[in-house]
Amino acid sequence: MRYPDDTGYVWNFTAAVRDRASADLRERANVYMAFPKLTGNPSYQPKNLQPVELDCYDTSPAGRAAIEQFVRTHDVKVMVFMSALSNTVCLDLLRRLGVRTINTENDSFDPRQRDGAIKKVAKFLLRRVLRMQQHDLHLANSVAQENFLLNYQKLPRDKVVLMRNSVDSVKFHPGDRNEARAQLGLDPDRFWILAVSQARPEKRVDRLLQVVRDVIDARPAKRIGFIYVGDGPPAAQWKQLAQELGLADVCVFAGRQNDLVPYYRAADLLVHAAERESFGNAIVEAMACGIPVVASAALGPKETILDGKTGAVIGLDDFAGFTQAVLRYVDDPEMTKMHGNYARAHVDTAYNVVRQSKEFAAHIARFL
Repeated sequence: MRYPDDTGYVWNFTAAVRDRASADLRERANVYMAFPKLTGNPSYQPKNLQPVELDCYDTSPAGRAAIEQFVRTHDVKVMVFMSALSNTVCLDLLRRLGVRTINTENDSFDPRQRDGAIKKVAKFLLRRVLRMQQHDLHLANSVAQENFLLNYQKLPRDKVVLMRNSVDSVKFHPGDRNEARAQLGLDPDRFWILAVSQARPEKRVDRLLQVVRDVIDARPAKRIGFIYVGDGPPAAQWKQLAQELGLADVCVFAGRQNDLVPYYRAADLLVHAAERESFGNAIVEAMACGIPVVASAALGPKETILDGKTGAVIGLDDFAGFTQAVLRYVDDPEMTKMHGNYARAHVDTAYNVVRQSKEFAAHIARFL
């Protein structure tokens, strides 16, 4: 997964976990984090690793030359990628240079995918028998992702390890809701429904807008608002849809944000309708901030949300059920508060960033 520079809320998680892992590696290695472009205004300021401008996904002759020069100059032993298919990076070059590669598997996927018999056999032979088309280690961010890598991608068992994503619960924690709303210029008296994602079609924010319309129609006496944080090509279409649905006065399109904490603290409820999601960082961050989540039953949310305790998991295409789940929170402030408290406790127990960082460092150290 190649991001163009060092900005955007995705890096707040990605860089932070790598930075924490680097703290446990400092006595054994110098640690760098490569970005295609350094903007001078990064979304995350590292403490234990050094940012460098290098596009490790550039397979052109010039890109390969730059990678080789960096590897030789800095005696690189291990390179950690994020969601990088083997054919999208210069594995042949890195193997020749003696560099071991690790891939953190964060991509969403369609669990309904099925291969024909010939393709299954081809994958098995290439990956299980010939040991081709693979990194030295694949770190799955969820049980669902681990199963996908083993059973669909046919990666060898010894190349796949479960390393659940996490959240920094010191940074992401409940705060003063009114203060957060004042900071963001939000109406303090609305029930605010929040969605956070990259703007891609599979996130289905268009369906969420229809849910908001249906909730408002079902509860005309309630004051409902909707916030979307994220950016990408479909965002303009979603803004237009909000206009067409008569939601312009109650919708906030906040665009790309480096700091999501005020948005989580300002919200009453997070909604997430992605049809493909291997984990869902925003879901766990929101729960850490003490708000419940209503989500479509992609594999990640089914794993991270305790249905009926920290939120609600609704059938992938059941948007009538999704609307009813949102209405239950709108109608019951006590349940909303209770599920938010459960959510915070659940994240503290199950998605501890210190645990993940130490696991990450140990996996890297195997190859030093």
